[in-house]
Amino acid sequence: MRRRTFLAATGGAAMGARLSPVHANAPRPTPFLGSWMNLHHLYHKVTGKAQRYEAIDRALDGHVAAGLETVMPFITSTSGLAHFPSRVMKSGRKMDWDPLEYLVKGAGKRDLDVYPAFCSLVCGHQEPAGVLREHPEWASRHPDGKPMGHICPTHPEARDWLTAVIADVVKRYPAKGIMLDYLRYYNRPSRLDSTSEKMFLASQKDRTVPAQKEALQRYREEGITKLARQISTTVRGLNPALKVAIYSWGPHVAQGHQVAQPWPTWCRDKLVDHVSVSGYCYPDNYGQDYLQVFGRRIGDAIKLNRTNGNRARMTFSLGVVTSHGKIRNASWIQEYLGRALEEGVSGVTVFTWGHLQPYLKQTIERGYFPRFRQRLLR
Repeated sequence: MRRRTFLAATGGAAMGARLSPVHANAPRPTPFLGSWMNLHHLYHKVTGKAQRYEAIDRALDGHVAAGLETVMPFITSTSGLAHFPSRVMKSGRKMDWDPLEYLVKGAGKRDLDVYPAFCSLVCGHQEPAGVLREHPEWASRHPDGKPMGHICPTHPEARDWLTAVIADVVKRYPAKGIMLDYLRYYNRPSRLDSTSEKMFLASQKDRTVPAQKEALQRYREEGITKLARQISTTVRGLNPALKVAIYSWGPHVAQGHQVAQPWPTWCRDKLVDHVSVSGYCYPDNYGQDYLQVFGRRIGDAIKLNRTNGNRARMTFSLGVVTSHGKIRNASWIQEYLGRALEEGVSGVTVFTWGHLQPYLKQTIERGYFPRFRQRLLR
């Protein structure tokens, strides 16, 4: 549906990627080129409204110059705060303006799409924060039974609350889609909230350890799938054209994993339209084979989606700076894009817009993203 036509910038070698035979016959969705954005980082060091507006305008103009087409602003934080005037979340930054409203309007003027991004289930990490201070009974728990800073998706009231937070945004802002980050359990040993745990134990006839372990995994996956279904059904009821996207670590978490995120099932059942797979592979964490590991992860995720009906757009998240490692040179961007093209992706999400800034000038001059888009359309 892209309306804008980009001219490839001069300079820089063209990406030498080609579609592999495995993926050559797969349907090619419209390219998706976006960036994750810490919205409040744009303006938190300025005071006047005019300066805040200018900061957002500069970021949007930068997206256009770089060839990015979608902005994904984080509007809730991992500490349970709202970065917009939410009508549901009580924990948030005090503000006398609506930064999300301004960004959505500015994006529309520049022909950019907006996918508000939610840090869905994380709410304080190790300790409860945000809504979990008011409702600690909704929290997943540490092995010793103490509540942690993660909302437990098996709790019905918690699912209702999170769905209401997202629905409030869909009602008020004309976004093209939503991006759900942290739609998963905590990646450490944890227990369900106490209510869910009692319900689970009451349903078990076979009390042997192997049987309970398998049943608990299934219970967790079914609980988070109920949440994915509730969000999807609710927001599409408000806006049938809205796209639902998620971020995932990839194929290895799709079944039997501690984070219990069966995203291929969500693709199959059309609960999500878009999966952005982690591309956080660097020499820092995978040595000299990092690009091979990266390619296998992306390729295997695409195969999983195809096995489940090929119903979701598959992109990868390009981590400029993450807890796993970081890009050391602008040319790495081209390497990741080229390798992902070989696996058959349909786009990229850059993590994050702020981290991209040291490489933005070279990225624009070398036309990395417009060239990537052109090759996606071939």
